[in-house]
Amino acid sequence: MAATTIDMGQMVRHALFAIVMGCVGAAASIVLCLCVDNTLNLFYAHPWLSLILPLTGFASLALYHGLKLDYDLTTHKVMHLLRSNQEVPAKLTPGILFGTCLSVLGGASVGKEAGALQMGASLGNLVARPFHLSQVLKLEKKHDLYGYTAALGMAATFSALFFSPLGATFLVLELCRYRRGITRHALTILLASFVACLIAHPIGIGDVLPTVDIPPLTWPYVGKSLIVGVTCALVGAIYAFLIDWLQRHTIALKKNYYLWVGIGGVIIAALMLGFNWTDYGGAGSPLIKISLENQEPSWGFAIKGLLTVLALGLWFRGGEIMPTFTTGALLGAACCAMTGTDAGFSSALGIMAFFTAVIRAPLASFFMGCEIFGWAMAPYFAIAVLVSYSIGGDMGIYGLGVSASVSRLGTHLQERLGNLPGGIIIAHAPETFEPLETKHPLADLTSEVRQNEREGGPVDNAKELLAQASGLERRLYKMHEAVRAIEEALEEGDNSGAPPTKLPGAK
Repeated sequence: MAATTIDMGQMVRHALFAIVMGCVGAAASIVLCLCVDNTLNLFYAHPWLSLILPLTGFASLALYHGLKLDYDLTTHKVMHLLRSNQEVPAKLTPGILFGTCLSVLGGASVGKEAGALQMGASLGNLVARPFHLSQVLKLEKKHDLYGYTAALGMAATFSALFFSPLGATFLVLELCRYRRGITRHALTILLASFVACLIAHPIGIGDVLPTVDIPPLTWPYVGKSLIVGVTCALVGAIYAFLIDWLQRHTIALKKNYYLWVGIGGVIIAALMLGFNWTDYGGAGSPLIKISLENQEPSWGFAIKGLLTVLALGLWFRGGEIMPTFTTGALLGAACCAMTGTDAGFSSALGIMAFFTAVIRAPLASFFMGCEIFGWAMAPYFAIAVLVSYSIGGDMGIYGLGVSASVSRLGTHLQERLGNLPGGIIIAHAPETFEPLETKHPLADLTSEVRQNEREGGPVDNAKELLAQASGLERRLYKMHEAVRAIEEALEEGDNSGAPPTKLPGAK
């Protein structure tokens, strides 16, 4: 590509934005950790605070109402905004920060990690404003970059939490379903992730997980990894389904967030106090550390999963990633009863395999696992993650996974493109191909071929004229049509979009 087609000024702006956003993302994650962790310690010290969980839930909804944020502005809906290149409101940063603290104060089983994703998306759009970013290629049509700047902010804040720049980058790319407007900026997203990690890691404020003993790669351990992957796939599919089902059916039954938060607060408080489950409140980081240190197998994963389904399904503010990690860790530890391995090793596999089943982002799970627990675990993570992703249901808590997008793309291409005898792909040429149409009106010819074939008329003349076009021009034409169809298919909204529901008080 000629150098004159690249806007060097925009390249520099994109790089500077990535560095600045990396710093901002690290700072945001540190503030989020300090606020949420201190609030959670207060709950652990005073478990009776679960009695005020309905009130803290009401307060978080009132906060969203005061900030004029949609009540249903969950991480799922934020991802929908990114995929459709819409701006994420700047007010979401204080909304999710204090909303998560209020939920955790009452012991709701929510975390801060998905809150960090929401903050990062909001801050990414905000920080990008003074940079006046535009397309790097001069010949491209100019359009807004809301999806890209939000995705970069998400990756930076998430990387600062787990010190996992590769995992954070792939998480954003996979959750955005590899939208072209975001994937093409993968290098700057990765740069922001590394900057955030380099700033946060020395400070040590984040989700620091203990390492585990890594056994040598042998066939017995391969089989044990398969068992963990299968178990996490089955339980993860049920977990994701219940959260989605509860959210959809509560809205369909009664459009009142305050009602459901109140009911959820009462149920969760009764369960935690009645069965002494207060240790399962909040994100669950202490439970992960215990399970990684060879905790005995238990049904703790079912308790944590139930409390998380109730908290997220009944609309408490906060994130779903760390509670998902905790449930996976406890489930992995329970699998050692079947595999005979130590609980710490099974727990580490369970974290990433369960995360894969629920989030539907296998590459992110693999890289995060390797960055957190060490690259010597790579073969085991590859097996557990691949199995969990392959046999799990493709509906995650953030919508359909990447495989559904690929399947939809294939169906779309089959519908959009036809085939002439000899393998010539035909379709109506777009306006951007006018010079070729002027010389060889392929659009008219292919249209004539299609019409005559439908009506049973003669097509030999049109096919002969079509064959007279030079081989190069026909190949260029086919390539252009294929690329255009792929881009349109990927940009089309899938049924992983946010549910079009609003409640009283929402915009």
